[in-house]
Parts: sequence; C-alpha cells; structure tokens
Amino acid sequence: MIKSKSIALPIVILAVFSILIILGTVFAFVSLDNGELGIYNYNAYPTCIKLGLDLSGGAYAVYEVDRDNLPESMTDGENDEQEIEMAIEGTRASLESLLFNKGYTEAQVSVYGDTIRVEVPDVDDPERIFELIGRPSSLEFKEYTDAETVNETLMTGDEIAETGVTYNSETGYYEVALKFTSTGSDKFAEITSDLTGKYLGIYINGEYVMHASVSEAITGGQASISGKYSYDDAYALAVQIQAGSFPLQLNMRESSTLTATLGESAIRAGVIAGLVGLLLIVIYLVAIYRLMGVAASIALAYYTMTYVFFLSVFPWVQLTLSGIAGILLSMGMAVDANVIIFERIKEEYAKGKSMRISVSEGFKRSLGAILDGNITTIIGAVVLMLVGASSIKGFGITLLIGIVLSLITSLLITRILLKAIMAFHSEKHASMYALKRKIEDEEEEETAPAVAEDVKGGAAV
Repeated sequence: MIKSKSIALPIVILAVFSILIILGTVFAFVSLDNGELGIYNYNAYPTCIKLGLDLSGGAYAVYEVDRDNLPESMTDGENDEQEIEMAIEGTRASLESLLFNKGYTEAQVSVYGDTIRVEVPDVDDPERIFELIGRPSSLEFKEYTDAETVNETLMTGDEIAETGVTYNSETGYYEVALKFTSTGSDKFAEITSDLTGKYLGIYINGEYVMHASVSEAITGGQASISGKYSYDDAYALAVQIQAGSFPLQLNMRESSTLTATLGESAIRAGVIAGLVGLLLIVIYLVAIYRLMGVAASIALAYYTMTYVFFLSVFPWVQLTLSGIAGILLSMGMAVDANVIIFERIKEEYAKGKSMRISVSEGFKRSLGAILDGNITTIIGAVVLMLVGASSIKGFGITLLIGIVLSLITSLLITRILLKAIMAFHSEKHASMYALKRKIEDEEEEETAPAVAEDVKGGAAV
C-alpha cells in the first residue's frame, strides 16, 4: 500500500517540473508585445539567436593592403615580399580574432593576394564596423602633456594581444580592457611606472585619440581605460585600438550586403523537421520503455527549452548549417544516453532486484560509458573552437553547449523524474516500465530433472 506521505515529495517534484515546462514553453517560443502602450516588449528565445551568413545574410567588405605606407622593416631587406606575405596573414588572423571576440563567431576573413575579404553575418550597422577596421594603421602610446605637444613614442600597438569591453558595476559605465603580449606586459609596466601621476596618450595614425591618467604602475599584462563610456563608445574605441595594432594599413575598396543563401523558408523547414524528429523520438521512447520513456521525454522537453535559451544568450553563438548539425548531434547523444541507462535498468531488474534498486544500479552502471563517450566529444568540440575556422568554431560551440546540457538532463533530470513517477507504483506495475524478469533459467531448472532421468534410463537424448 502506498502511503500519502511517501508520494508528497514526488507530487511536488512533478508539479514543479510541469510548471517549469509550461513557463519555459511560453518564454521560449512566445513573443509578447504590448503594442502602442509600450510597457513591455519580450522576444522569444529563437528570435534572439544570431544567424550566420547562410541563414540570414550579412555584409562584406574588401580591403587592399596599402603598399605605399608599408613599415620600413618591410622595405629595406632581401626578404621583403616574404615579410609582407607574413604581415598580410597576421592581419587576417587579427581581423578574425577581433570579430570573433566581438561575438561574430561566423565571420569569415579570406586573403587573395594583396586583398582581404571580410564577411560578417547578421549585423545591424556593417558600415560602422568596416570603417573602423579599415581606418587605423598604427597605434602609439606617448606621454601626454597637451593636445599640441607631440612626445616620443613609448610603445606601439604591436604589443597588444587583445582588446575588449567590460562593465564596471561601481561606476555604471563601460571600460575598454587591454591585454598585452609577454614583452608588452613588461614594457607597459615600465612605462606606467615612469608616468605615475602623469598622462598616457593614445595616437592612431599619428592623430590624437584620447589620454588617460596613470595612477600607478600597471603589471600583470592587463589594463583598462575608464571613462563615462556607453557600450557603443567603448566598443568603438576597443575596435580602433585593436585595428591599430594590425601590421599593415588597409584601405577599403568596396563593401556591400549579402543575401541569405537559404532564407526564412529553409529556417522554417528546419524547425519543422526538428519538431517532427523530436515527436518521433518521444513516440519511440514511450513505445519501447513506456513510463521510463515518459520520464525521458519530459527531460528532453526541458533539455530543448534550455538549449534554445543558451543559444540565444551566449554571445559566441551565430547559427549556421554547421551549427544546426552540432545541435542535432548533441540531441542524438542525449537520447542515446537515456537508452543506455534504461537498458542497464532492465538488466538489473532481470537479475531479480527491485524496481528502485534497479534504477539506482542502472544509473551507476551506465555512468562510465556515458561519460567516456561525452567527454571525448567535449574534447573534440573544444579543439574545434580553439583551432578551427570560423564556421567550424560555430559547430564546436553549439555541440559543446548541447553535450553539457545532455549530460545534465540524462544523468540528473531523467533520474529525478523517473524516481518521482515510480513513487506512485509498486513492484506489480513493473510491466508499465518495460521491466520483466528472466524466465529462461526457471524453465531450464524445471526441465533438467527429466533430462537426467532419460539419460539414466539409457534413452537417447
């Protein structure tokens, strides 16, 4: 007999998950617009996911290396052309890194001789980005005394490894974060030590950009430029500084917009295909594993909504066809983990253990196999993110997010739900979970004495 106290907690668990799934469905897929009153305007998660070139189009620009303004180091030796080629490749890598760090993970940067083509998907103001990229050619740090006085160059942009935008919660303004190379860290520490109490000026193409007061020697290889900056102001300055560290000066030759190669119809077809696939998976799980399949299906719904949420909020995600492939692959591995767990549970129950013990042992026995398969995939996804091209990085990012979420849902959420559902049933309801004992051993034991007597009596067997 099932006591009311024993099912109180399972009822609460199932009720909480039901509420979360209902609310999650609303927030994930329903946009709210108050119209003319304008009190609130909420966009559903999928509408906030940034799309790549093949799904949403974007913009492109072609830059040409300014050979009339090459650094002296590239024009006074025998291997000048080789140095120029290396500088062009360094500029390409810097551009790709700059765009990736700003959230344009699917941006593509290609080199064709002395020209560099940049393609940026799903941007609101491409001209602004392209203008900032192509404008500066040299960055210099100098002591600042006044706007008319030009002092000696203390450091150049070659020593800057990365720039970014950070938010200062104390001041309520954004700042520009600088990260220096190993040699640049030592040089900047020495400069700021000498200029403590003075001003350090930033000049691009020999023109004054800004100056900042130096309060102390800055060590550790990182610094920040603070002021009453909005995000757009800080972002523009960060891009200028990063672009000013390029080895070569670039001149924009042309720019235009790109149309999506797939368009909205392909996105709609992909969503429909994904929903149909999920429905077929749910039918399969319920048909084969019954109530265990029901628990897995609820966990899969939770997984799907959470996945869409993270895709919409992570700044590194720009969805393309390769990214969709990563999503589908991670969803398949989430289902595969549940299948492994359920098969282990069935094996444990067939040995004569109770339903609840079988569930605990099934999750324990399947843990190693699931972790082995998923960890190797995680390593592969991280490698793709670190060394892959821009489109491959998008695949790695979506795959990594999906694999981590699939581990959580299969090993934690499914287990909680399954135990909550089992609280309403006893051992006699095992068939509702597709569980059954082995009967082959019992049949063999019953037939064994008869066979022995036949052999003893001389009968041919």
